[in-house]
Amino acid sequence: MKRGIYKTGLIQEAVNDMWFANRSDEGIVYAKYFDPLPVQTIALILTAIECCIDEWMTGVKEDIKFSSVAYSPVYLLHLNSLRRFDERTAAYKLLGKIGVNLLDVARMHAGVDPFMAAVTIDSFTDDVFDEAIREHEDEAREAREF
Repeated sequence: MKRGIYKTGLIQEAVNDMWFANRSDEGIVYAKYFDPLPVQTIALILTAIECCIDEWMTGVKEDIKFSSVAYSPVYLLHLNSLRRFDERTAAYKLLGKIGVNLLDVARMHAGVDPFMAAVTIDSFTDDVFDEAIREHEDEAREAREF
């Protein structure tokens, strides 16, 4: 069981669901934007969680629009808190470790080995493209035969 500030399972679930649902999701395809996991991403998730809590404030769910007008001040507070946490725990690199853990678990959730270098579209070899051309030509040939 995770304990401590910024270690709630809700953050992990949000990362998994939004960007690491499978091998072709944004967190895998655009890995360079997620490694390391930006502090702004964590702040956004915390803001979305706060919006969800606000929806249940009365005990009955009420839809609340998640807009920049309503939630940018909340986002900025979370971002500031994360930066202060990072400064105060710099000797231990806690925020970085939390981010690495979130990313490793998210990659596993997507079905990708977290310990291997992230594969991005930029890293495909010409062989992959040549195979795609062969597949296309085979499919076109089969379509003409029918």
